[in-house]
Amino acid sequence: MGRLVQIEVDNFKSYKGHQVIGPFHHFTSVIGPNGSGKSNLMDAISFVLGVHSSHLRSQSVKDMIYRASALNPDANDDNTTSRHSRGPRTAHVTAVYETTQGEQILFKRTAHHTGQSDYHINNRSVSLSEYNTTLENESILVKAKNFLVFQGDVESVASQKPIELTKLVEQISGSWEYKEDYDRLKALYDQAVEANAHALHKKRGIAMEAKQYRQQKEEAENFTRLVQERQEMSARYLLWKLYHVEQKTEEMQQQVDQRRTAADGATEEQLTLEESFKSVRKDQALVHRERTRRELQIKKAKRELTEQRPASITIQEKLDHLEKKINQIKQNGLRAERDFEQQKIQVADLEKDMSLLDAEEAKYKDNLGQYNQGPSLTTEQTTTYEQLKQAVSARATKEQDQIATLQQKRNLLLQEQDRHQSKLDQLSESHQQYTADRQQVMDHGQALTEDATSLTAKLTARQHDLQTLIQERTDIHRREVQLNEQLQSTLNELMDAKVVQHASEKDRKTKESLAMMQQLFGGVHGPLSKLCRPTQRKYGLAVSTLLGRHLDAIVVDDQKTAIDCIQYLREQRAGTATFLPLDGLLAPAIQDRWRQLPRASLAVDVIQCDHVYLPAVEYACGNTVVCDTMDAAKRICYEMNQDVKAVTLDGSILHRSGLITGGPSSSQKTKIWDEKDVDGLMRTRDKLLAELNELSRTKRMGSAEEQAKSDCDGLQSQLAMVQDEIKIAEQKLKDIDSSLQNIQENKVIHEQQLAHTQHALANLDSDIDRVQQTLSVVEDDVFSDFCAMLGVATIRDFENSQQIPDQIREHNAKHQAQRLRLQTQLSFETEQCQAIQDRLNKLTQSLQEATDAQARQQADLVALDALKLTLTTNLASYEAELQEQLDAERAKQTLLDAIRSQLEEKGKDMDGYIKEMTMAESAVEKVRAERVAIFRRCKLEDIRLPLLSGDMDDVLIDDSTTTTQQSMSMDSDAMEVDDLSQRSIRSTDWTVQVDYSALDDDERQDNSSHMDKRFQADLKRRAQELSQMDPNLKAIDRLDGIEQRLIDLEEEYRTTRKAVETTRTQFDQVKRKRLSLFQAAFTHISEHIDAVYKELTKTVTFPLGGTAYLTLEESHEPYLKGLLYHAMPPMKRFRDMDQLSGGEKSMAALALLFAIRSYQPSPFFVLDEVDAALDNTNVKRVVSYIRRHANDQFQFIVISFKNILYERAQSLVGIYRDVDHSSSKSLTLKLDEYEE
Repeated sequence: MGRLVQIEVDNFKSYKGHQVIGPFHHFTSVIGPNGSGKSNLMDAISFVLGVHSSHLRSQSVKDMIYRASALNPDANDDNTTSRHSRGPRTAHVTAVYETTQGEQILFKRTAHHTGQSDYHINNRSVSLSEYNTTLENESILVKAKNFLVFQGDVESVASQKPIELTKLVEQISGSWEYKEDYDRLKALYDQAVEANAHALHKKRGIAMEAKQYRQQKEEAENFTRLVQERQEMSARYLLWKLYHVEQKTEEMQQQVDQRRTAADGATEEQLTLEESFKSVRKDQALVHRERTRRELQIKKAKRELTEQRPASITIQEKLDHLEKKINQIKQNGLRAERDFEQQKIQVADLEKDMSLLDAEEAKYKDNLGQYNQGPSLTTEQTTTYEQLKQAVSARATKEQDQIATLQQKRNLLLQEQDRHQSKLDQLSESHQQYTADRQQVMDHGQALTEDATSLTAKLTARQHDLQTLIQERTDIHRREVQLNEQLQSTLNELMDAKVVQHASEKDRKTKESLAMMQQLFGGVHGPLSKLCRPTQRKYGLAVSTLLGRHLDAIVVDDQKTAIDCIQYLREQRAGTATFLPLDGLLAPAIQDRWRQLPRASLAVDVIQCDHVYLPAVEYACGNTVVCDTMDAAKRICYEMNQDVKAVTLDGSILHRSGLITGGPSSSQKTKIWDEKDVDGLMRTRDKLLAELNELSRTKRMGSAEEQAKSDCDGLQSQLAMVQDEIKIAEQKLKDIDSSLQNIQENKVIHEQQLAHTQHALANLDSDIDRVQQTLSVVEDDVFSDFCAMLGVATIRDFENSQQIPDQIREHNAKHQAQRLRLQTQLSFETEQCQAIQDRLNKLTQSLQEATDAQARQQADLVALDALKLTLTTNLASYEAELQEQLDAERAKQTLLDAIRSQLEEKGKDMDGYIKEMTMAESAVEKVRAERVAIFRRCKLEDIRLPLLSGDMDDVLIDDSTTTTQQSMSMDSDAMEVDDLSQRSIRSTDWTVQVDYSALDDDERQDNSSHMDKRFQADLKRRAQELSQMDPNLKAIDRLDGIEQRLIDLEEEYRTTRKAVETTRTQFDQVKRKRLSLFQAAFTHISEHIDAVYKELTKTVTFPLGGTAYLTLEESHEPYLKGLLYHAMPPMKRFRDMDQLSGGEKSMAALALLFAIRSYQPSPFFVLDEVDAALDNTNVKRVVSYIRRHANDQFQFIVISFKNILYERAQSLVGIYRDVDHSSSKSLTLKLDEYEE
């Protein structure tokens, strides 16, 4: 193998300029003090061999370029920056490498200040990949860094975790390069497997769904076939019944015709009365209809009038609000106009002050133009003037001192005078401001007082309205109670009348209808009262009470039978009935805990019935309990707080809400009610109900009372707020008055002080004049000749002439300041005036908008009043017409009563015959009704009968002429019921002719119940078969879509399966490569680690040394888990690495590094202070190991401070610091020549 001959650096880190370090021998030790550049030498070796700059204690490549601060860390930052800006812009390192054949290769890497690197081999520029390939050909692995151990790597290896050791082996083996591909392909493989599993799961799910739909399709087809067979059987059964019904109808019609021929002898007078009765009754019905229409119109008009009341109140409230808003806007406008006028006055005053100031300035300039400045002095005259001034000072020293003292006092008095005058000005401004504020507060207080008065008036009016509404509500409630009592009494009397009048007739009709339905429809069992009974006689009243409306309910098998029965009752005009279908009742769950209640039993436990009817009984009774006494019931419901309905033996009911109803009542004597009394009771009932409905509608308008309460509360709140604001304004007014009084008092004080100051200033001025006169005598005497030479009267005139320019400048400065102040104030006041003008314009616009809105609301109010007047007029007209209709109806009723009496007198002899005739016709109509029921059943169930003529569409399901009102009227007149029933029955099938050829002779001749039961049994069997089936009729349509979806999922599954195979193949290839590389390295290292460790730890005392070995946490894919390193020093028991001492750890780590290096050994090995944690004994062992292995095939370059190590090196490279040149330099010494 080759060796590293030397390193050439140029401006690299701390090495300035071009320097040659080396040559390096088999075992070279690099020594030098701290900070001299030893580690930079190792960085240079790493840099030239392609190690990234981030691993070389640097952030970028440009940090490799020489800086003087590298050896002078105390240098000033500014100087450093300056030198750096003038320093070198590139650095390079050249490694001179000699191969085994003796050929030298120059590896050169250059760093630029731009952060880029250049690579050269034998002075030829190459790419980074070619550079690394050439190094790898010489067994120098840049990525694995198998040629160097950095400072601290030994300690790091000693403390590394198993997974980190695995990474170290992967890097040296080269399997680490496959980690990214391994992870990527592993994720793709997992995703493919998951997608394949998902597709398989969906395919299986759809396959199961398709299988279910195939089964459902078979069930649906079988169900359709059975339904068709049942329809055919039903059609044959109904055809058989229809055939025999028509045969029976013909026979009975012949009998009726014979009896009708006998009835032709009825008297002409009786027929005339009957026609009159019918005509009058028809007229009465028309009058009643018109009366009902007028009542509806009256109710509608009243409702509309009631609905207009809130709208009127709303409009009136809006008008009040607009009126208040207009008044407020007007008040604000008046205040704004007053403020505008005051502001205009202030602006005019300021403009006047500006004009006066300009006039004074013009006058001053005119006077200044007339001024002639005094003579100018020459230099000699100035010297003479100064000498004469000194002579005056010598002669009048006392007077000058006096004048100076008096002037100082005068200045103090002037300052005090200015201070008092300024304070007076401030007080005047404050007085003016407070006066304006006082006026504003008074105006605001006046507005608040007006608002309070208005609110008080509104509150009084609204409270009056509220009291009126409360009184109306009280009256309505009182009237409602009275009406309810009257209505209850009327209803009780009407009920008694109805029971007495219609009980026998209704019972007869009900029994006949029930018997006919039991013949026509299978599954009609009868009323619930006939199907169950109490277990004991004492429970009879309680059971009747709790069953209530269900007592007469008819129990049927299913809902279809109930619908057929209801249709039959509708067609026959046979009244109404309640039906309980056993298959559709949802009875509540029975609570067993209520069976344990004291002196009580569940209602279902005291009723006996067949188990078939038990659902109907449970539905009617629920969880109701039957109690022996009222006390027991109260104890259960109130004291025990049981949420249950209780019925006592005497018929009293305790509802869950706490209401008690029912109870024992004295038997009343049956009263015979005639039809006239019944009509009167009905009219009374209708009248009471109409009045109650009207009262209820009025009660629903209770929102007006709530609105009134809300308005009162709101007005009270507003009034309280206004009163609070009035109190605040009053307090503020008091504070302003107090402030004005204080200002006035302070003003008087300062005026007095100002007068006193002015008086003292006048006395001081007289004193100054007196002393000045004495001084002037001296000046005149001294300056007499000088003044004569200048041509001035006195020296003071000359001095005053020289002071004029200073006075002018002072005057101009004061004038400018005063002018600027006036302009600023004028600008501010003008803006205020404009703002007030804008506010006035907005108020004017708001006033116009409010006035327009008020006009619109007033127009709406007028329109609403007109509408109310129209409605009132119409209501009066409707009430008058209603009275006319009532009178006409009473007249018609009187005429009907008279005709009925005559008919009763004429018809006494024919009662028996007519009764017999009626019964015969009723029997015929019942048979015909059975025929109609068969036809309509066929149409309802879509059963197609064979027809010779006509169509099933000609069969009518509902009679459009049938209404509830007609049914009610028919109940009172049996003749009309029969007549309409006959027309209804005959009008449904006259165009339909049935073809009976499908019936055989036996079916035509046999009309026995045995044949009917045979048909019924066959239909029932088929119905049971159909009921047991639950087909999905949509399965046939959905099966095609499911099968197509299954095909798509099959394709998706094949695609995902193919993706799994592809990714698994790629993943297995990378996995095998990674595993083989790792296993090869691990096998080699594990085989050499023990020998290396023994060689490092053996001594004369312990010639065998220690023991070390490696184990894998995972054998299948070892690179996924940790690598365990075990080391046992000589004569010590086995222990983990964490329990070894520092030196023992370092020796074990060195053994591991040497063993790893032996896998793919580089031609040289650079070690940076690997002996830092070793004592001298262990250092000697390391040195011995290096000496034994240092040869032509293996070169060691070791940086160390230990003399034991570098003393046994073959050569030394000394690194020192050249302070004068701010650079690291090196010396080389070969020690082979000095071996002992």
